[in-house]
Amino acid sequence: MAERPPTHRAPSAVDDADYPAYTMGRAADMLGVTPDFLRSLHAAGLIRPERSAGGHRRFSRNDLILAARARELLDGGLTLLDAACRITRLERDLHSAAVRIAELEGTAPANSSGDSGENGQQTATTRRQATARRPSRRRSNRTP
Repeated sequence: MAERPPTHRAPSAVDDADYPAYTMGRAADMLGVTPDFLRSLHAAGLIRPERSAGGHRRFSRNDLILAARARELLDGGLTLLDAACRITRLERDLHSAAVRIAELEGTAPANSSGDSGENGQQTATTRRQATARRPSRRRSNRTP
């Protein structure tokens, strides 16, 4: 039986930008921020890290991207609330642009007003809203 070429490998957690791969300390080190800064972003609802079986926060690449952007905006003089509002507005604009591009290319999803962008990918805002409404599918051994 012929072996598959490397380009046809199965998707893995390495490829998943939403996979909670980074500990609090590692995430803080990577971004050059304190763990308290990441906790404040979580408390404000800007990022929604997963929890490990032991209850520790685990951050995804998408969480780190949002946290880095928030840090830039705060360093630029915005408050945390202003930064969160700006990021949310930019995500909404990006989603609208992706829907419009799909419409122009004739590949618009059946419901272009839905939560999915081009190729069915959700914006970070939509993911955060969905996470707030339902428990995570990744953590089946979670305690209340």
